[in-house]
Order: sequence, then C-alpha cells, then structure tokens
Amino acid sequence: MENTAVRTPPVHNKLRSSLALAVTACVGIGWGGVAFADASMQLEEVIVTAQKRLQSMQDVPVAVTALGKEALEVNRVLTVNDLNGLAPNFGVRPAVGGVNIPAFNMRGITGYGLVAGSDKEISVYLDGVYIGSPRGSIFNLPDTEQVEVLRGPQGTLFGRNATGGAISITTRDPSGELGFKQLVGVGNRDYLRTVSTLDFPALGPLSAYVTYTKEEQDGDIDNLGSGITWDRTAFGYGRDTTDKTLGSIDQQTVFFAAMLDLGDITVSYKFDYSEDTGTPRANVMVSEIDASFLGPQAELLLDSLQAANPDLLYKGTSRPNAWNNAFSLARDQTVEGHRLFAEWEINDQFTLKNTLAYRKAKVFTPADISGTSGWVAGSFAQFLPGGPFSPTDPFCFICSQSDSKGDQWSDELQLDYDGEFATITTGLLYYSSKDTSGSPPNAANLYGAASIGAFPNYVVPRYAQNISYNEADSYAAYAQGEFHVTESIDLLAGIRYTKDDKSGSFVSGLPDDPPTEKNPSGGYWVRDFEWDGDNVDYLLGVNYNFNDYTLIYGKFSTGYVSGGSVAGIAFDPETSESWELGFKADFLDSRLRTNFAWFDVVYKDYQSPTSGAGFSKETTAPELFDQIEGVGTFILGGGELKANGFELEVSALPLAGLVVNASLGYVDTEYTKVNPYVLESVGALDLNPADGDNAYPNSDYRQTLNPEWNANLGANYETNPLFGSAYLTMGVNGIWTDKIRLDQNPGRAAATPFGKVEFAPAQWVFNARVALRNIALFDSWTGEIALWGRNLTDEDNIAFVTNFGAFVSGNFQDSRSYGVDFIVNYD
Repeated sequence: MENTAVRTPPVHNKLRSSLALAVTACVGIGWGGVAFADASMQLEEVIVTAQKRLQSMQDVPVAVTALGKEALEVNRVLTVNDLNGLAPNFGVRPAVGGVNIPAFNMRGITGYGLVAGSDKEISVYLDGVYIGSPRGSIFNLPDTEQVEVLRGPQGTLFGRNATGGAISITTRDPSGELGFKQLVGVGNRDYLRTVSTLDFPALGPLSAYVTYTKEEQDGDIDNLGSGITWDRTAFGYGRDTTDKTLGSIDQQTVFFAAMLDLGDITVSYKFDYSEDTGTPRANVMVSEIDASFLGPQAELLLDSLQAANPDLLYKGTSRPNAWNNAFSLARDQTVEGHRLFAEWEINDQFTLKNTLAYRKAKVFTPADISGTSGWVAGSFAQFLPGGPFSPTDPFCFICSQSDSKGDQWSDELQLDYDGEFATITTGLLYYSSKDTSGSPPNAANLYGAASIGAFPNYVVPRYAQNISYNEADSYAAYAQGEFHVTESIDLLAGIRYTKDDKSGSFVSGLPDDPPTEKNPSGGYWVRDFEWDGDNVDYLLGVNYNFNDYTLIYGKFSTGYVSGGSVAGIAFDPETSESWELGFKADFLDSRLRTNFAWFDVVYKDYQSPTSGAGFSKETTAPELFDQIEGVGTFILGGGELKANGFELEVSALPLAGLVVNASLGYVDTEYTKVNPYVLESVGALDLNPADGDNAYPNSDYRQTLNPEWNANLGANYETNPLFGSAYLTMGVNGIWTDKIRLDQNPGRAAATPFGKVEFAPAQWVFNARVALRNIALFDSWTGEIALWGRNLTDEDNIAFVTNFGAFVSGNFQDSRSYGVDFIVNYD
C-alpha cells in the first residue's frame, strides 16, 4: 500500500476492520508485512485514531507509537503492565501492594492514581472509553487489534488526566463470517493459556463474535510463609490459605462484540468481563532499618526486633528465589465493561458519533507490603497490644488489606466535519464515577487471625484503618480543527472546557482509639470534603507538508489533572504546558520511515502520591504530623517539574520479508520548585503551595521511575511459503532502559537509607516469538505452532519500591517465561 503524507479523508467506521487487516507495519515497534508481487516493496500504511478519527499515522501531528498484532504477540502483551518500554520515553511497572496497579511514566512524569479521589497523568482508553480507576485497567486485553501510545499533553481531544499522554486500546470488530479459533499454550512454571473465539455468520446487517480466555501460571518466587490459613469470616471475607508461590497468574476473561451495519448508520456493542485470583508479587524489605527515623522508643523496639531476626532484611538487589510473605493471599478481582457505540455518516462532510459506556471494578487483596515477616522479640512483643505473644509466634510487620470498588458512567457525543478547507472534530462529554478504597470495614483488629496452621498466633499488628470514599462528575466540551490555508500548510487549533465536581469522605482510626484533640469522641474520625473547579485546555500548531512523503509540525499544547482531596488533604489541579516540534518522513520509495519529536514541557502543581509513614515526627510540624500520621497515602501537590528531550523512531525494509525497527528516547527532568506546606483550617488539610523554595531543609528532589535514556531494537522476518500455504515468521525485540532512580529525595536530612536500592540498574530485556503459520490441515482448517519467550536473559533487577520512612520494600523484574502455542483456525 502506498504511504504518502497527503491528507487522508475520514474513513467510515464500518471499513475499520478491513483496513486494520492491512495495518501490519508500525514505526518503532510494529512489524511490517510485504506484498511479494509488488516490486516496489514498501512499508505499509498505519492507521491510527490519535485525533479521534481514522488517519494515516504519517499525517498526524502527534508523537504516537502504534503497536499492531505482530508487535503485541512478539512482546507477549496481555495486560497494560506488559507495555513497558514499547515506546520511547514510556514505561509501566506494577506498584507494590498486590493489586498490580500500573505506575506509568512518560516524558518525565509518573502517574499512579492509587487511591479514590486521585487521578493519573497518563490516561487509559478502551475503544474510546476513558478508564477512570487504575484498578479498572488491570485485565487481560481482549481481542486487541492495536494499542496506540500518545505522548505529550492530550488535553483538547482526550481531556483531563492526560498531562503526560494517553494509551488507546482498540479491539477488533466482528467479521460477519463464520469462524473459529482455538489457542492452547503451555510453558514453564505450569503455564496454561486457552483462548477460544467463535465468529458468528452475519444475520442480515447483524454480526457478532465471542472470546473466552483462561490463563494460569505459578509465581516466580516461592513463598516461605505458605500453608497458613487466615480466617476472615468475622468481616465477611471467608477463609483463605497462603499459596506456595508469589506472583502467580489465575484469571479468566470473556469478551463479546456485536455490530449492526445499516449502511450510513452503524451500531456496535462490546462487553468485557475479567476475573483475577492470582497472588501478589513478592514484596521484600530491601533497605536497612533506620529506626531513629521513628523516635527513641521505636528505635529500641526495632533494634531488639532486628537482633531476634537476622534474616529480616534481604541482603541482595536481585530477585530472590524465595521469601516470606505469609499474609499475601490470592486477590479477588473482577472488572466489567459495557460500551454502546453509534455512528451516522450524515453526508460526505458530516459524521455523528456517540459512545455510551458503563464500567465497574472491585478488588480485595491482602498483602505483606513491608516485605518481611519474622519472630516476635521480647520488647517488641510488649509493644504490641492484644497479646500475650511469645518469641515463638511469627508476625507480619506491616500488612495491608486493600478493598476497592468503583463504577463509572460516561457518554460522549462527537461531530466530525471534513471539508475542502477544514477538518474539524467537536464533542460533548459527561463522566460520573464512584470509588471506594482502603481497608475492609470492621477489619482493623487482626490479632491471632491465623488460628489454623502451624502456629496458634500469627501476629498482624493493627494500624489505623483508612477508607476513602469519592464521587466525581465531569462535564466537557471540545473542538479541534485543521485549517488548510495552502496546499502545503495547515493551521491547528483546539480548545476544551472542563468542569469537575468532587465530594467524599475519609474515615480513619480504630474502634477503640482514645479521645484526642482532633477526635474528641474517640474511635473512628471522619474528614468530609467537597471540591469543584474548571479548566480550559488549548492547542495551537502548524503542519507543513514539505512533499507527499514528509510532514513537519510544531505545536503548543496544555493538559490538566483535576484537583480534589485524598485522606481529607486537599490538592490543586495539575497542569502541563508543552512545546513540540516533529518530523515524519518516508524515504527510499517508502522503504525507510523516520519519525522524530523534540519536546519541552513544564508540569505545574505536580501531584505526587505520598505516604504518611515517610514523615518523621522530629522534623515535621506537630500540627501537620498530627494530620498525616497513620495516613497510608495522600497527594502532595505544589511542585513544578520541567522535562525536555526527544524521541526517534525508525522502521526499515532492507529486503523482502524483513522489517527492522529501532527507537531512541531521551528525557531530562528537573524540579524547579518544591513548595512548603501550608496548613489551613478550612475543614481539610491544605498541602498546596505557597511561595518558597523547599519543603524540607537540604532537600534535593529528583524525579523517579524515569530513565534518562531508553531504546528499543527489533526485527521481524516473514518467509515465502515453505510448503503448501505454510510460512514462517520470526520476531525479536530488545528493550533497553538506562538506570532508574528509585529514591526521590536523597538529600533530605532524615532520609531513609536507600543505599544499594537508590537506583535500579540499566538493563536489556529481550522478547521473541517464532511461528509456523497457515499450516493447511483439512477443508477450511489451518494451524499454527509458535514458540515464545519473555525476558529471555532472565533479568532480575529491582523494579519498584515503597518508602515506609524507616525502611524500604520493593518488588522485582518478572522472571523469564517461555512456552509454545498451538492454534487452529476455521474460516
């Protein structure tokens, strides 16, 4: 297919499936097929929706990486956590805590959205539907056709919570032809995956298909605390026994799609449902214990504890073979989504679309988040109420029971206009959500919870119970257009208005807490909050089509993350302002494709999740410490972060059947302001900025989880038929990241001694897949056999850490996995 840089008219949605079948090449990571009868041997065109309409990627003034089916297969992308490093200046890592919440980083910024009331800077969209809760994005990606990674603020078209960028996942539409596909995959650590897909023949204008997926695998770290049964019937969660491994997979997914094609009008419905009962990744205490951070009494207690437990601390920085996380039990997680989409092609110029969606998610995960278990020491036993405990009783130092629920409604109405002098996209959006996160109600007292098993008492110290309730309503109107002022020059302009209303409450404490000044009645205490605000984002830019194969663009764009309150602690909206210059070009008769983007961005009032455990009583103002003590997570606002860098993606077709891909990313980040806390008695603690330079004496803030350099190198080779219709495909991909900072504030006076885990080291991770495809079996049946592997060199470095003030826990790079898939198709 010829690939040019001239404008591509909007493509009717009902042609999307047929177009997508032709899309097998992708800048940077995607793989290209070759029409061998075509002597010109060109890279194929890639169709994306980066501007909410179908366009050639080379025509879009956005730094976008599109991952097609080949790229997703070679890199074994089954969840959003598998996307790490597959686009320049982009990464994703599962956070500590057992629920696999993705922590994204893009162009210098890191987005979490960990608790109810907080949002994330990198948004995830499934078939155009914004997934608000990060827990709602943890599922096996269903029948994925393409994943687009959009870098830079996407404020005008994709809206709030995209100051860093967005991830857009597109699933396939029904084919309308009778078909069946069965995959059975087996691999190491008792891996088993089955995927069954049935395409129904069209009934007049109606077509549909359904897919069922089941996946199981043992974890990569043995749990030395396995076999202990925990009785949680007192607060409605039954009994469960600690599994033999940590990081196991046990999930199943159902996906259904139906489409009604009435000519100028198409209506489609998509449904996804996922259950996950896998075990949390291993959490390991990876730093020394700095008990002085907690005060003299705690120092004596922890010194005696460590003396009684010489193996309390893991001595290495690479993944252990076994560790004790006795409280890390199988999670109970479900995710469900419904999406109703309608499109009306009014005439050659106007197209009207509407997307109505409902999604919900819930997850309950008990996990050892401190990363250590041991034996009760004498003085430590006296410190724990609820005894008596003996030195023969084991304990979990800090354990978490995360119970989260959320649901959301959204409706987006979009009108597209494509005329001779302008192409304009306009829309209206309504979004509403309810979220709850924290400990299960009435589950604070856990002493002696393990009454069945090897020990009469398994000590789980109780801490303040925190539950966050949040409701949010958002309204938006947007418009963005390209105005064709000359044959070669387009002017870009976009604007979006957003109105947000939030309310909720934060419940903390224990049922028998004594009265205090902040909580005169004792027991639980509650902070209620209300927040509302609005924002205008905009984009201005220019496109210059140097020739039919070259696009040069420049733009200024903004982004916005709404403010609110977490744990009764208010924070302001976060904004981003970005300059970007880009160059997209095809050379050598479209056998070489080069895309380049330079950016400079400022993030203001940067929202950073922070644990109350990270603040020392001795160095924090008493009135402030009284508010954050015992708070698991709140949002620290007020920082200003600058980032600049570039992204280069190259795809080449040196000979028939071989596509070579490479990408290189660089980002330099700097905190230009770290503001002091301001305490305001307005019903909530306000940690928003006042004028100032530093939050702490001798502070030396650095951004975390963002490597300065990152690269990707891959190749895919497809042979001519070897016998009959069977041919071979071979793909390999290498992901390189520079060392990654894990300690945000190494210069802080009372800093936790990160020591050997201040950085995650630089590393290469290699993935590969070799498949013999289209093997003729009988009649209309064909087969495929594929060998695959992830992390082939078994890199085992630390990946993510949590700072508890006195110590640090962390998890590690997933270990090597490999297997073989057997596939049969009927069509």
